[in-house]
Amino acid sequence: MTRFIVLRDRSGNWRRPAVPSLNAIEPTRPDEPAEPEITTVELSPKYVDEIEKDPSFLGVSPVVPTRLLAPEPMDELRADELVPGWGQSAIGADRTQYTGKGARIALLDTGIDTQHPAFAKITPMTRDYAGTGIEDANGHGTHVAGTVLGRDMGGMRIGVARGVTSLLVGKALTDSGHGRSEDFLRALLWARDQKADVIGFSLAFDTAAHIEMLTANGYPMTLATMAAVHAYRGNLRIFENLLGMMDPATRPLVMGAIGNDCLRTISPEFETGPAAPSAARGVLTIGALGPGSAGFSPAPFSNIGPSLMAPGVGIVSASAGDGVRSMNGSSMALAHGLGVAALWAEHMRETGQKVNAQTLATNLVSAATTDGLSPHLTLFERGQGLIQAPRSTLE
Repeated sequence: MTRFIVLRDRSGNWRRPAVPSLNAIEPTRPDEPAEPEITTVELSPKYVDEIEKDPSFLGVSPVVPTRLLAPEPMDELRADELVPGWGQSAIGADRTQYTGKGARIALLDTGIDTQHPAFAKITPMTRDYAGTGIEDANGHGTHVAGTVLGRDMGGMRIGVARGVTSLLVGKALTDSGHGRSEDFLRALLWARDQKADVIGFSLAFDTAAHIEMLTANGYPMTLATMAAVHAYRGNLRIFENLLGMMDPATRPLVMGAIGNDCLRTISPEFETGPAAPSAARGVLTIGALGPGSAGFSPAPFSNIGPSLMAPGVGIVSASAGDGVRSMNGSSMALAHGLGVAALWAEHMRETGQKVNAQTLATNLVSAATTDGLSPHLTLFERGQGLIQAPRSTLE
C-alpha cells in the first residue's frame, strides 16, 4: 500500500476539464472562491481510479519525503569576520521607519523556541504537523524567526521587522529536519486560512531519500528513480494548483529559500537551480549572497535562478535554548526577505494599498537593487537584485 495525497475542492467549483487543455484544473465559476482540501489515503495503485470518479477530485500523487535546507558550515567564507547585523544594513532595514507593524507572517519550518527572549511579548499561533511538538529542538526555525522579527539581544539587533506581533508557526519538519509533503501542504493551507500576509518555507522534496526508500522496499533502481521523479512532479503540480486556487485578491505571498545545493568551492560548474517546491510557479524564490571582492555575490552554496537575493552568510540570530548563533544558508536569506515583506506590508497599508501576493511581489521586485552587487553577475545568478526595505524619511 502507498500513501497518496489527494487534492479536492470542497466548493465543487474547480474541476478537471472534460476536454484536456493546457490547464490541468479550472473553475467553472471564475468569480467564486475555491475551498481546497488536502487529504491522505493508503491505497494500492489500482484503487486510484476509484478516487478519480469523485467530481471534487483534482489531483493525486504519492506522498514524498521532505528535508530541511540545512545551514552550511562553509568555514572558508570567513563568516566570523562579518559584523553582526550586516544584513540589516545591506537591505536598508536600519534606515526605514517601518517595523512590520500589523503584518501577519507564517513560517513553515522546524517549529520555534517559544520561550526565547527574542520573542518576548509575542505569543505565536502554532500548529504541529510533523508530530514532534511545536518546540524547536533543531534550532533552524528559531533562527529564521529571529531574523524575521526577533527583538534585540543584549543590545544587538537581529530582527528585520521588530514590530511584527502576529506570527504563525506551522511545524512542517521534525526536529531531525525531515518531514512529508502532506505536512507541508497542510501547513500551507492552515497559514492561508489564518490570513497570513506572507508565508515562508525552507524545505525541499527529498527525491534521493524517496529513491532509497523505494529500493529498500524491493524496487529496481531504474524503476525507483522513475517512480520518485513521477511523485516529485505530482507533488509540485498539486502545490502549484493549490496556489492557483487561492483568491488573487487575498492570496498570501509565498516565499521559498532557493536551496543550498551548489558546490562552487569545488568547481564553478557545480551548480543547480531552485529546489522544489520553491521552483513552483507563484513562489518568490530567495537566494543567498555574501560579501565578495567586487561587491556582494551569491554564496557558493546558493542555487541559481532566484527571484531576489538577500544576505545569507554569517547571519547572527536566535539560538534555540537561549542566546544567539551565526548561520549560513538560503534560509537565512529567506528570513531577511520575509522581514522586508513585512515592512512593505505595513507601508502599503499605511498608503492605502491592498496587500496580497501580487501587490507585495510587485513592490519587492520593483524596489530591488543591483547597487553594491558584483558587476559581473548575470540575471540568472542574481535575479532582480538585492531585496530592499521601503524608503522613509529616516534616510
